Amino acid sequence: MAVGVKVGEAEVFALFDGRHPFNLEWHYPSIGDEQWEPYTETGPKDLNFGAFLVKLDGKTILIDTGWGPQFAPPGGLESPPQLLDELAAIGVAPEDVDVVALTHIHPDHIGWNLIVGDDGSVAPRFPNARYLVPEDDIDHYRRRVDAGERIHPSIIEQGLGLTALDVTELVRDGAEVVPGLRAVHAPGHTPGHTLYVLDSAGERFVVLADIAHHPAVLHETDWVQSFDWEPEQARENRERLLKEYEESGCLLAAGHFPYPSLGRIGRDGDGRRVWIEEDVDA
Repeated sequence: MAVGVKVGEAEVFALFDGRHPFNLEWHYPSIGDEQWEPYTETGPKDLNFGAFLVKLDGKTILIDTGWGPQFAPPGGLESPPQLLDELAAIGVAPEDVDVVALTHIHPDHIGWNLIVGDDGSVAPRFPNARYLVPEDDIDHYRRRVDAGERIHPSIIEQGLGLTALDVTELVRDGAEVVPGLRAVHAPGHTPGHTLYVLDSAGERFVVLADIAHHPAVLHETDWVQSFDWEPEQARENRERLLKEYEESGCLLAAGHFPYPSLGRIGRDGDGRRVWIEEDVDA
């Protein structure tokens, strides 16, 4: 199912790792039927989970790793996680990945990070990769664990577990992943929530991470997602960045939007921001 597009001299691939039915009350509990009504006919009925692969100047960079095989969301997935199959379909083995760049360490973005054996052994699933992890997320969740808070086991195993390995580097705003690809700190959803911006031959591509979980939020930027750590900060960054990317017309990746989750921001006849899917080759 993996599909790809060219961005300047780079290749970008959208990778599918499952989906489940979109539940408004779960994701946006403060939104009533009247606010939701304009989007009931056109909005997607499922929430996608995925990742993105960038090939640039001989380097292979995987951005996020999906739900993975160890854990599943409440209610399960409509299809099993299949990130490794998606990579294989485009000729990429785990050993071929040079960098794994994480947007944040929520469970649906980190699930294929590590192989955990029955004996408790831990190894990177992408054995030749550097793992780039937002520093503020690591600090935040480590403090919560130390305080005895209940944390999703995937965050502990697949997120914080990375810090025990010498393949891990902590990332802050502006960090260069490889020449042409950089990290942009956009906190709010989590303290370390990070976008990745690719610039190549005059073209730009941005992985939006969890700036928006549903296309309606491109316009309804004040809607609070139930997992936002700091809602007002998330709202401010969402409005600022979506305005910037709408004006630039750059290609965007929104991993929770319908697969292949690649598109641009436009306007409909009523002046609402809308998602315009990119034409892609299977």
